[in-house]
Amino acid sequence: MTISSALTAPALSEVLTALGDRVAPVSMAFERTLPTPADCAELFAEGGLVRGRTLSSTGPAATTVMLRLVAAAIEAGGWMAVIDVPTLGLDAASELGIALERVVAIDTQDAGVWADVVAAAADGFEVLVTRVPSEVRPSTLRKVVTRLQQRGVVMMVVGDPGPLACDGVIDTGRQVWTGVGAGWGRLEQRVVEVTAAGRRLPGQRCRTMEFPVPELHHAEADNVEMAGVEAEGAPSIHQLSTAS
Repeated sequence: MTISSALTAPALSEVLTALGDRVAPVSMAFERTLPTPADCAELFAEGGLVRGRTLSSTGPAATTVMLRLVAAAIEAGGWMAVIDVPTLGLDAASELGIALERVVAIDTQDAGVWADVVAAAADGFEVLVTRVPSEVRPSTLRKVVTRLQQRGVVMMVVGDPGPLACDGVIDTGRQVWTGVGAGWGRLEQRVVEVTAAGRRLPGQRCRTMEFPVPELHHAEADNVEMAGVEAEGAPSIHQLSTAS
């Protein structure tokens, strides 16, 4: 479902509030954490995504890893609102196990209403995915965080969170594409090194995540190494979808 950016801020909030009443979670409403896939759980001391926390996902595979982290919560019956992240491909989300019928995409195209939309979405959605507009004031961001904590919503920020004080950072570092030899071959897998750290993520936890080729349609295209050979960049979306 996509909510039109042509709506005014009050109208957007009204629509989200009404929608929130319909999708308000019940299955996990009393759980302190939202589930994560087994290969992600060890990144968190609690074994899952703690309600009310804000995490940023950074690095060349930020979107891919973020989708993997929230997939289990959506599969368990949660709803996800994607706010102002037009580059997030829904096909990619589906390939990572996210039920698209539980995803609502919102494009406000206006930094001035971002905080109001996030606050309204917090009333009904368990997971929010967004980018933080650089124009939003720190005082406004603090109010948003308070609202998320009160509602027990997990917010995932894609990319630089700016002045937003996140509870943790999920950083995607070195990544390797396997299946390509000395300039030829077929891509088989993407391996990403992931690190979780931050003020509410004690210590530094690292693990390696693997993404099969069918899940690479939305791959970010920076800092890639293919089969141990440095490459200028990962295959683009177009190249992956048309390769024979």
